[in-house]
Amino acid sequence: MKYIIIVVLTLLVFAAFSQSLSEIRSEFHLVVLNPDDSRNFHDFVSEIENPSPTVQAYQAVSEALLAQVVWNPFNKLKQVIKYNDQMKEVIEMDSHNVEIRFLRLAIEYNLPSFLGMSIHMEEDVRKIVSNLSNISRMQVSPHFGKYIFGFLEQTDLCSPSQLAQMKRSFDRGVVTAGAE
Repeated sequence: MKYIIIVVLTLLVFAAFSQSLSEIRSEFHLVVLNPDDSRNFHDFVSEIENPSPTVQAYQAVSEALLAQVVWNPFNKLKQVIKYNDQMKEVIEMDSHNVEIRFLRLAIEYNLPSFLGMSIHMEEDVRKIVSNLSNISRMQVSPHFGKYIFGFLEQTDLCSPSQLAQMKRSFDRGVVTAGAE
């Protein structure tokens, strides 16, 4: 009986974590579509206690997203530097995580080039393409996996052969194995 209770509690904790990560992804997607909600997203992810590296990546991203809504150029730069420092630590914790690499890629792609902070894009694209099979083990939904693929396809950050390699992963069902 003790074993069953432990298993059930473990599953509930895992389900709660997955649900919150799913909610974070959903909120991220919404704030990308409506940058005026950046402060709400920042507040939402900042309140998460004991975050995993993936959640820490979203917390870092929330710093960069705040730069869109602050008026003062000095404060904008301050937010981006804070993001950069936090993301550097997260990448060191989990350097093969496709989702973390995607988040950094998405931010760096949208940073003004004069900041000189978009230096990891090629590396992140290579990691995403080569580690795409890890998506299913990271509990990424098929929808979010396709979101990553769509971003890479629309931005022309991938070569045709890289896009074909990712498409094969989708066709083999690698990405569709993730949780919603």
